[in-house]
Amino acid sequence: MQVAHRGSLPAIAEESPVVAAATVKPGGAPIDSSKCILPTEYMRAHHMQILNKWRHDSVREGNRTFVNPQGEHFDKSLNTCLGCHGSNPMFCFMCHEYANVKPTCWNCHLSPMEVSQ
Repeated sequence: MQVAHRGSLPAIAEESPVVAAATVKPGGAPIDSSKCILPTEYMRAHHMQILNKWRHDSVREGNRTFVNPQGEHFDKSLNTCLGCHGSNPMFCFMCHEYANVKPTCWNCHLSPMEVSQ
């Protein structure tokens, strides 16, 4: 799949049928995120595109609610992910180190390694 950029929003995040269909306007009531928003394999491959889209939607458009294909509501927040994944302070670091990528999340957000458990 060719990934073309439209501004700062990756095309895959806009064109993915799962992500595009699951994004709604504000107004839905977010629920507690005790499970992942989408299937594990999809998240492994596309989590960064989803997080970039969430950042754009939240900051630029004020849309802070995500509805997955099952109709479940989640806050578009890094805290939604860290609600489960933050229990291991090395969770993000291990995979990003292995893949040799440097995400910019921690430029603004506290890293799970910086938060006292």
